[in-house]
Amino acid sequence: MSTLEFRKRLDGIICPNCTGDIARRLTREKGISNVRASYIRSELSLNYDTEVMSEERIEEILLKMGYPVGKGRNNVIADALGILCIAVLYFVLTYLTGIVPMPETGGKLSLAMIFFTGLLGGVHCIGMCGGIMLTQHNAIGYNGGRLLGYTIMGIIFGAVGSVLVFSLQIKSAVFIIAGGLVILIGLQMWGIPFLRKLRPGFPSPCRFRGTPFLIGVLTGIMPCGMLSSMWLVAASAASALKGGEVMLVFGLGTCVVMLLFGGLGDALTRKYNKYILKGSTMLIITMGLMLMIKGIRLL
Repeated sequence: MSTLEFRKRLDGIICPNCTGDIARRLTREKGISNVRASYIRSELSLNYDTEVMSEERIEEILLKMGYPVGKGRNNVIADALGILCIAVLYFVLTYLTGIVPMPETGGKLSLAMIFFTGLLGGVHCIGMCGGIMLTQHNAIGYNGGRLLGYTIMGIIFGAVGSVLVFSLQIKSAVFIIAGGLVILIGLQMWGIPFLRKLRPGFPSPCRFRGTPFLIGVLTGIMPCGMLSSMWLVAASAASALKGGEVMLVFGLGTCVVMLLFGGLGDALTRKYNKYILKGSTMLIITMGLMLMIKGIRLL
């Protein structure tokens, strides 16, 4: 057996998740081992057995996946365009999110109004979490996890609201901290080197089971502008049971639009999911900025 090393710069790597797709696909090929893909360097290295695999065959697989051998500059261009898009999105979404009516904290809670808010907010959820959902290829499992995450947070905030009065300062702190966490999550997804080292990584390819439901739970408790506002609504219910009910009904409203989007996403090939995920990453960072600035303005 003769083993050679394949080390090439690739085009088309525009997000860290692209490297996971490459590793999962190539590891399934007979004769390929030690697959290592880098988002930062846009580089792929692996070992292959010349008796069953060739360099030409590897390049053919990469080309079909949308990652042709090249100069590895696509992520630089994508990052520059992404920063510009975040600036534009911030001003556009600041205006558009004002169109969606939000129930007032401390007022009479109408479940019909909360469901309608979730229905309208489903478009917002597509931007925030739609790309993540498409990568799971199980919209029902993912949204089931989201509903559980929403309900858990509703119970928690409802219980807290039964013993704590939310002053203007507390509301401001909630928004600022939540916005900072959202930006941190977005920057990790973006591929900032030192931030990606803060979270544990899975071996490539990732073989974790039950991912769609668990990822749904985790994204269901990830604070965004609309979701954080609904947490305050749940807290104003002053009851753990009522708070959970508020968030469950709100989540059901968002799931209607998310499931429709998931059905459309399944018609897309995996080759294009990376662009959707990159767009979602930009939206996540934008929402985090909006949330932080909202908290600062409350002061």
